[in-house]
Amino acid sequence: MNRHQTTKTVSHLNSSLLVTFCITALTGYLSHLNGVPVLAQISQLIHLPIAFIYFIYLCIYIHQHNKKVLGVRRGWLLISGILLVCLLFLQAIFGFILLLDGVRADNIFLQKGHQLLAYLAVLIFVAHIILYKLNDKRSRQPTSRYQLTGAGYCQIAAVILTFLLMYLLHTSSARPYTIEPMVKNYQYDYGPHPFRPSQTETPAQRFIDIRALNTTEKCAFCHSDIAKQWQVSAHRQAASDKSYETNVTLLAEKKGITATRYCEGCHAPLALLPGQLSPGGEHAGISGTVANQQGVNCQSCHGIDRLVHNKGVASYHFSINEAYLFETSSGVLASGLNKLAIRYHPEQHKSDMSASLHKTSEYCAACHSQFIDKDVNGWGWIKMQDEYAAWLASPYSGMNDAKFSHSEQKRCQDCHMPLVESNDPAAKNGLIRDHSFLAANSMLTTLNNDHQSQTKIKKFMQSNKVRISIEPPHRKQATKSQLPLKAWLRQAAQQPFYWYRGEQAELNLVVANIGVGHNFPGGTIDINQAWVAIQVMDAEGHLVYQSGKVDKKGYLDKQAYQYRSLPIDRHGDIVWKHDLFNMVGKASVNVIPAGEADVVKYQFPVPYWAKSPLGINAQVNYRKFNTQYAKWALQDEYQPLPIITLSRAYLAVPIREKQEAY
Repeated sequence: MNRHQTTKTVSHLNSSLLVTFCITALTGYLSHLNGVPVLAQISQLIHLPIAFIYFIYLCIYIHQHNKKVLGVRRGWLLISGILLVCLLFLQAIFGFILLLDGVRADNIFLQKGHQLLAYLAVLIFVAHIILYKLNDKRSRQPTSRYQLTGAGYCQIAAVILTFLLMYLLHTSSARPYTIEPMVKNYQYDYGPHPFRPSQTETPAQRFIDIRALNTTEKCAFCHSDIAKQWQVSAHRQAASDKSYETNVTLLAEKKGITATRYCEGCHAPLALLPGQLSPGGEHAGISGTVANQQGVNCQSCHGIDRLVHNKGVASYHFSINEAYLFETSSGVLASGLNKLAIRYHPEQHKSDMSASLHKTSEYCAACHSQFIDKDVNGWGWIKMQDEYAAWLASPYSGMNDAKFSHSEQKRCQDCHMPLVESNDPAAKNGLIRDHSFLAANSMLTTLNNDHQSQTKIKKFMQSNKVRISIEPPHRKQATKSQLPLKAWLRQAAQQPFYWYRGEQAELNLVVANIGVGHNFPGGTIDINQAWVAIQVMDAEGHLVYQSGKVDKKGYLDKQAYQYRSLPIDRHGDIVWKHDLFNMVGKASVNVIPAGEADVVKYQFPVPYWAKSPLGINAQVNYRKFNTQYAKWALQDEYQPLPIITLSRAYLAVPIREKQEAY
């Protein structure tokens, strides 16, 4: 190659390097502009390939430049050049890692470092050029000039054209979200508000396009770990739960499909928000519908930006996030570019999906508190479950009595969404919140044969949250001591415990709620079962007394001591089907507030035939659904539901012969 050709090649290289450098710097800067998200996202997508091309040109240029300046002693010029090369290569390494992994919570320092290195590189590059100019003046050599060649102009034109094409494609293919209901002639049976009797609000009370709600598949593209956890959760099955399908179908049959808005705001936002719940539409209790399959999906929770109030019944305000690049477009290319935009430019995404409200216990009150009013039951306002108020009153909230608060305040999320190891992009220090939402619903895991989740639920419920103890039946009239005692000390002396044959034994069990952050039990306590079981056996294994037994058909002893509520209808009958629209009050409510205890008293005769000692076994048991409701609600899917023992205690009490007085 002759000198002229070499000079021409170098000129082309210098021109291409200069152009790609300028475009890389400009798109990098534009991608971090606030207030113009589409411009920033397009700039980010262009920045990725152009930065890669720039790096190739840079490597070639450095190789040729080194041969040219090798051995030339120019002091600070050489140092600035070496420093510039080091910064550019370090920046390229950071950029390459971000290209492979995307922008994640645990590599945000790489993004910040990449930006900082870019600014430093520009400063040092300017200094390097100034030093180069000054050196040329001293040596009286003509200063080299960078001139744009045809290739450079083509690169600029190609980038501008690409930018315009992406913008035009975005605007032309976008299908704006509709604000009209999915069902024509949408019925407003509960006044002008479109979502009543649900307490849900949206901007200007507009309906939400189903495309903005049904985003689970797209979310799983990046958040696969979270999607797997959610897949087995009760949230995902909130509408496909067979018991819910039965109950919401009963409500639709008795009160009409518009009444199902009361339930669907929490169980199936994908049916409520798009305006599906009107004659001609389908409620989420119908198997196979999108709302039935999705239940409470990603957007259902992450689209909530504030609460309307904390009384529950879906009392949240739901907003659609600002659409990303190609978010409302169709087609494989548009979908792919949209995912890339979120992957490499997630700032808006994180802002939209991580409202500060989501980190509070109050956030959970939107659906885990509940009331019913005259619109639904035709009677009046009745307070139902309220886990949020129970938590506020607990030692864990730190808002009740600070002097007696738990040493470590806990939110709902700390227990029900513990930190677990994950490689998810949202993970910090390798940990994310568990989206399987651990709780007490062992019914779903049983029907699904989900043994892994069943084991997790059992471990969660048995982790020292509820404790039972047996008070020894001390004899107040007896004193056990070999020391002479003054009369005033006798009341403080240790008293032995035993029973006499033939006497009426009295026994106290203490059940303490020491680890549940709200009342025990919580949730739908009208259909769940929590009870105390006790068995008294003599030394030869003969049964002396029993309470809380479950028979072969799965029914609990009617005399068992239970923790539950008994809702009643206007005729005074028990509302046992969880048909809340018939409920007008409660006959009784028996729960244990957080940090408190309950004393359960038993009496039984001590048989003359019993062999000493009497062994007392006591347990606190829990079962998701009582058998009567389970058989009705689960229908042909019914199977015996597991009984989980939350705590147990044992005490051996001696038996004595009572001496007759002569």
